Amino acid sequence: MASPTQRLRSALYREKVQPNDAFWALRDLSLEIPRGEVLGVIGRNGAGKSTLLQLLCGTVSPSTGTVRVNGRIAALLELGAGFNPDFSGRDNILLNGPLLGISREQLLERLDAIIEFSGIGHFIDHPVKTYSSGMFVRLAFSLATSVDPDILIIDEALSVGDGEFSRKSFDRIFAMKERGTTILFCSHSLYQVEAFCSRVMWLNEGALQAIGEPHEVVRKYDLFLAGKGAIPPSGVGADSSPTSTPAGQETLGSTPGYARISQARVGCDGAWGKSLHIRPGESSLSVVIEFESDPALPPPTAGVTIDLPNSMALTCSIARTDGLVLERDEQGRGVATIEFPRIPLRKGKYHVGVYLGSENAVHIYDNALSIATLTVNDILPEPGLVTLPHHWHSLSGHYGDK
Repeated sequence: MASPTQRLRSALYREKVQPNDAFWALRDLSLEIPRGEVLGVIGRNGAGKSTLLQLLCGTVSPSTGTVRVNGRIAALLELGAGFNPDFSGRDNILLNGPLLGISREQLLERLDAIIEFSGIGHFIDHPVKTYSSGMFVRLAFSLATSVDPDILIIDEALSVGDGEFSRKSFDRIFAMKERGTTILFCSHSLYQVEAFCSRVMWLNEGALQAIGEPHEVVRKYDLFLAGKGAIPPSGVGADSSPTSTPAGQETLGSTPGYARISQARVGCDGAWGKSLHIRPGESSLSVVIEFESDPALPPPTAGVTIDLPNSMALTCSIARTDGLVLERDEQGRGVATIEFPRIPLRKGKYHVGVYLGSENAVHIYDNALSIATLTVNDILPEPGLVTLPHHWHSLSGHYGDK
């Protein structure tokens, strides 16, 4: 609304007041999401993604048109937004559970399981205002995902918290997907969107740009961003590892559910460092990732990206995709090495990043971005980023002559 008066009139008289300078956060969108689908939502900031999620959750009403939702919704938007800081965690569960569509009887049956999953322990009977931010998020997530929703709405993160709970939350969301829960996943992590979703929609300035197969829509969006000069990190672990440890940095003790990069090194033709020079088509590149992990979990997988200066991934290699299961010792420690022989890069600068992910390569435990810069000096004038393997053939006379 353009003024407080118009907002008051709209609230009192239910008038749909639409001034000439009204801003449409979302407009002319027609969408049907079938039961059991996992729909990814991508777009730049301000594209209308959050507005769409709020409309589906019922926290805002459409100015025109209708929204029909068939089923119980659980939303991982602002976790714990309805919690009273002066009440205990237990009281907040009992007060907020019915708001999520679960009866008090069902809530009491699941109460112990909700508390156990959150890992709050005896703090469950302390006021929420005494909780750390991690404890608060864990309790809110445990409640939101314990109501057996028909529809789950996720904004930005597939998993919350850190360490053991991050892995637990990730596994719970994937289990819900396997059970046929309809999921809307909004994220800037294009890799996770493409790997996790069965269909993807791209919004821009409140309008639908494309919807369809994940790889097709993500590719169109990538090209759009490249034209705008605003590429988000779209590699393996973009926006998914808020507590990642830079390679080589010492880490504090090991907690259940952990996996981290302890050191990562990049070498070219036997020389190791952060600034390397490549001879196009001749030099060999090596990347070594040393890691430590919880031996009780499946072995993690490793990934390496080579990015352009604008952060757009030029290429990405993942051990799991290439059929390699990483070996570890009894303490969960291991080393993954990848080699790129006769690397075909052409003139320019490139950045190397490394990742450590779960066994299915979707959840990212840790990453280290831009650990080395590759400089390629090419005397050839031809344009291009890489030289592809090729063969020329020549025939005398006209092709097709008999």
